[in-house]
Amino acid sequence: MGMKSGDKLCVKAALFAVLWLAVTAAPAQFNPLTLAGKVVSTAMDARSKSEVTNDTEIAAGANKRLLDDVKAEWKGVTLLVFAQHVVLAGAVQSDDAKKRVADVVRQDKRVRSLVNELVVVRKEGDDGSLLKDKTIETKVDAVLTATQGISSVNMRWKCVNGNVVLMGVAQSADEAKLAQSKIRALDGVKGLKSHLRVVAAKK
Repeated sequence: MGMKSGDKLCVKAALFAVLWLAVTAAPAQFNPLTLAGKVVSTAMDARSKSEVTNDTEIAAGANKRLLDDVKAEWKGVTLLVFAQHVVLAGAVQSDDAKKRVADVVRQDKRVRSLVNELVVVRKEGDDGSLLKDKTIETKVDAVLTATQGISSVNMRWKCVNGNVVLMGVAQSADEAKLAQSKIRALDGVKGLKSHLRVVAAKK
C-alpha cells in the first residue's frame, strides 16, 4: 500500500532533519584541527563562564591560524583545551611541523600553558590505526563517564597508536589517580600521559 501525501511529507521532513544533523556535525568530525570535548551542563563544569568562552575562542582562533599557515601540518593535530590550558596531541610528519604548530597556537595570549605531545611520524605505523584509536577514545569516554568519583566533563583525551593523552581538571588527587588507573586498564591502551591539574571543587 502506498503512503499518503501527508505521510510522505513526514518522511521527507525526517530525512531532511537527519541529513541536516549529519551536515552540521561534519565540520566537527572532519575539521583539520579536531576539538575534543563534549556538550555538557555548565553546572558540572569546573570552569568559569569566561574560561568556557575563552576556550572556544582559543580553539577557533588556532584553527584559523593553522589553516592559513602553509607550514603547519594541521591534518593530524588535535587541540585539547580546558580552562585556557592547552595540550597538543595527534601526529605530524616532522620536528619542524611539531614546533610550528605549537608556535601558531601559542600566539593567543590567553593560553595559560601549552604542552606539546604531538607525535612525529618516523616510520609507517607511528601514527597508529584511526579505527583502533577511535575505539579506545570511545572506551575512555565510557569508563570515565560511568565511574563514580570521576567528572569526565572536566577532562579531555586523545589516543595515537594506542597511547592516550589526558588533560583537564581533577577535583582531587584521588580522582586523578582513579581516572588514570581506569584508562590504563583498558584493552588496547599501550601507555598514558596525564596532564590533569588538581583543582579543588568550587564551593
